[in-house]
Amino acid sequence: MLTDDTITDPPPTTDPDLRRFVEQSTSMTGFATYDLYGTGMAQLYLDTARHQVGGAARFKAFLDAWQQSSDGDGTAALTPVDREIARAVTYLWYTGAWPRLAPAAHAALRREMPNTEFVASASSYPEGLVWRAFAGHPAGAKPPGFGTWAEEPPELPTEEEIREELLAVAVEDPSVETAAKATTYAATAFAADLPGDGVPAHLLPGVRLSRGMTPSAVPAAAPQPGTRTEEASE
Repeated sequence: MLTDDTITDPPPTTDPDLRRFVEQSTSMTGFATYDLYGTGMAQLYLDTARHQVGGAARFKAFLDAWQQSSDGDGTAALTPVDREIARAVTYLWYTGAWPRLAPAAHAALRREMPNTEFVASASSYPEGLVWRAFAGHPAGAKPPGFGTWAEEPPELPTEEEIREELLAVAVEDPSVETAAKATTYAATAFAADLPGDGVPAHLLPGVRLSRGMTPSAVPAAAPQPGTRTEEASE
C-alpha cells in the first residue's frame, strides 16, 4: 500500500548530500523533488557536478551559496563562478548533459579536464526535464504509443496556472524551506515585466538565430572580466 511517505521520501542512499542537492535543485529547475527523484538521475548528476567543479567540498560551498541567495537577494548575490555552476547544474537537469563553462569560470575552478560539453550517460538524454517542460518526448526514446500522433497535444499552461502550481508545490513539499517559498515561489516573481531592451537575444521568444550552434556557445549567465570589446572607431 502506498502512503504519502512512499512518494515523498527519496530512494535509499548512502550519500548524505543527495537530499540537499535535490532540494536545492527545485528552485533551479522549477520542478518538485518528486519529479527530480523520478528521473533516476539524481545521484549521477550530483557525482557529475562534484567532479566537474573540483570535488565535494567545492560543490557543497556552491550549495551553501545557492541556499543563501534563495533566502536573500536572489542570484544577484552569487559570485560569477557560482552563477555559472548554477547554470551548468540546471542545464544538466534539463538536457542530461554538462555544458561547456565560461572560460573565466573554468579557469577559476582550476579544472583539470577539457572544457567541453558531454552527455552524463546514455540514460540521461531521455530523462531530461526539457521533454516534460513542453509535454513532449525524446526523439528515439520513450515513444508515446501507437496512434498518439493523432491526438492533439495538451495546451500549454497559462502564467496563472504555472503560478498556482508552483505555489502548491511550495505549500505541499516539506523539503522547500519557508524562506525559499517567499522568494522562489512568490506571485510577484511572475508578475514583473522585463524591459524589451534588457533581455538577452537568446532568451527572447521566436526563431532563435543561435539554433545552429551548440547550446554551450550561447552567452553565459555572467559577463567575463576583461572580455568586453570596444567598437572600432572607423
